[in-house]
Amino acid sequence: MPETNVSPQRNASWIFVVPGDPNQLTGGYGYVRALVRALSDLGQPARIIGLRGSFPRPDSEAMAAMEDALAALPDQSVVILDGLAMGGLPEAVAAHAQRLQLLALVHHPLADETGLSEDDRHWLKASERRALGLVRGVITTSTTTAESLPGENRYGVPPGLIGVVEPGVALGEAPSPRRDTGPLRLLTVAHLSERKAQTDLVTALAGLTELDWTCQLVGSPHRDREYAREVCRLIAEKGLTDRVQVAGELSGAELAEAFREADLFVLPSRHEGYGMVIDEALAWGLPVVSSDGGALQRTADRPGAVRYKAGDVAALTARLRSLMEDRDALQALASGAADSRDRLNTWLDSAGAFRSLVLRFTGLQDRNPAAAPPGSLFDDAWLALRKPADHQARCPQLTAQTLGWLAQYEQPVAVDLGTGTGSNYRYLAHRVPERTQWHLLDQDERLLDRLQQRLEDQSQVTIQQAWLTAESLDQQIPEAANLISASALIDLVSADWLQALSEAAARRRAAVLIVLSYSGDFRLSPEHPDDARLRALVNDHQHRDKGSGGAAGPEATRLLADNLTARGYDVVVADSPWQLDREHGDLKKALMAGWVEAAAEQLGEWPAWLVQWHHTREQEAKDGILEITVSHQDLFASPSGRPDQE
Repeated sequence: MPETNVSPQRNASWIFVVPGDPNQLTGGYGYVRALVRALSDLGQPARIIGLRGSFPRPDSEAMAAMEDALAALPDQSVVILDGLAMGGLPEAVAAHAQRLQLLALVHHPLADETGLSEDDRHWLKASERRALGLVRGVITTSTTTAESLPGENRYGVPPGLIGVVEPGVALGEAPSPRRDTGPLRLLTVAHLSERKAQTDLVTALAGLTELDWTCQLVGSPHRDREYAREVCRLIAEKGLTDRVQVAGELSGAELAEAFREADLFVLPSRHEGYGMVIDEALAWGLPVVSSDGGALQRTADRPGAVRYKAGDVAALTARLRSLMEDRDALQALASGAADSRDRLNTWLDSAGAFRSLVLRFTGLQDRNPAAAPPGSLFDDAWLALRKPADHQARCPQLTAQTLGWLAQYEQPVAVDLGTGTGSNYRYLAHRVPERTQWHLLDQDERLLDRLQQRLEDQSQVTIQQAWLTAESLDQQIPEAANLISASALIDLVSADWLQALSEAAARRRAAVLIVLSYSGDFRLSPEHPDDARLRALVNDHQHRDKGSGGAAGPEATRLLADNLTARGYDVVVADSPWQLDREHGDLKKALMAGWVEAAAEQLGEWPAWLVQWHHTREQEAKDGILEITVSHQDLFASPSGRPDQE
């Protein structure tokens, strides 16, 4: 990997280089376009360059286009090369690797594409391996792709130079209720190609003609014209012309209408680098039937989606039959999709994580992935990684008590301390009474800017930068507050800070909801003989000064509960552990990196046992056998007596 002694300018435009027309309607091109828009919303200028010529095995026109594009850029420009463009052009990458800050964006390795000859597969793998060895870092769109890049038998990319930024979604209108009667309307969105396997779906539907359904195939027929003709021929041969529509490419309002009108989304792909369209379907509240091809093992492993073995047409037929014949099961799957919709990352989440990786790989910020700017305890990528696990872990009973408390007020006022990018607010906002007035406070102006940009309706929200010290806390919290909330915060603050919070809440007779406070224990399975030694070091590190004095650490919830109880509050504490399995690969990786850094900081060195522990655990995570439980606690406290009795 190249080195550089010159830092690029922070405010310079980042350049994304893609093959062909950047406006093509595929998931990969859509990823880049949405990311560029979101980066611009975050204040980081970015633009896209499309290259003429043929890819991924380039012709002379493609070679010239890449050389011309890179040669025209100023020294130290940050350039993100789409894997489809750079994989076949290692010579062009090498020519500019020292002068430019080159990164790779890999959706999935080129040699993993279906329908390749052995000669093409061998050539693409060797070429892409050379190209990836020349860039300063590699960003992938899924953990599955990231795990395919290290290793001498694969692409030789060091794991420390790989980051994952999964796609986001644009959460538009809320999904409309699905119909209980009439034909079941199936939808799939993917360009017609052998890898997308629309013929598998047509064959499966041919075995279900006695049931009432229609199907719309949305996607370009021009990328693989021969396969598209095969799809149309098969539809006619099976007598499905009146029931299966090949709609071609749709975008904008037409595509939105297709999602809005559908009852079930189906993705039969043989392989996906991520499968963005699964997120899009869930964002519309659509239940999903998906193959498990490639990254779909994880992308479709969530409420609202069911999977079958890629290429197994009989299994696809059985999945579809079960949902067509049992509308209650379909409705249950739709309910799961609605739950998953609440947990989806937005493109601003993805852009924040992407920006953090680019800054780390290019040297624009410290290479420690947990690094954060002054005034902040958090990093964009970390906040985005932990949000799904946070939302899954929260105690629903304490959420219900919070809603009951706020329902007593005609116009309740809620405060979220250390709001960051608003994860706690977003979890509560659509559950509490609509009339609730929110005050979101944080000391990190950068995170608040992100939050401001992503909120669609700000009529009942006040966003405020505030230094939340023990001395200033009472002044920063609105006098009219009925609820004071925070997430993943109090284990980082001092005992004095917790006392100040208790006094501020008691003076206002406000309820307190504090969630996801680390409580001192984490367990890994399988066990390792050095787990306990590491855990003790991490817990000691938790008590270091995080900006408000020595942190309360794992004792924070108990200290706060004691403070509030002494002030006449009824306090309920519940466990809210993270349960991290295969679908949390990136979070586990970041979490373990943070643990070993904390342990090394406590020890003042990196002993061999710590390095070996980390290596062993990362391999277990990669092999899919590592599970992690991290203990947290939620707390809800309310002053004795109803508000109208005060």
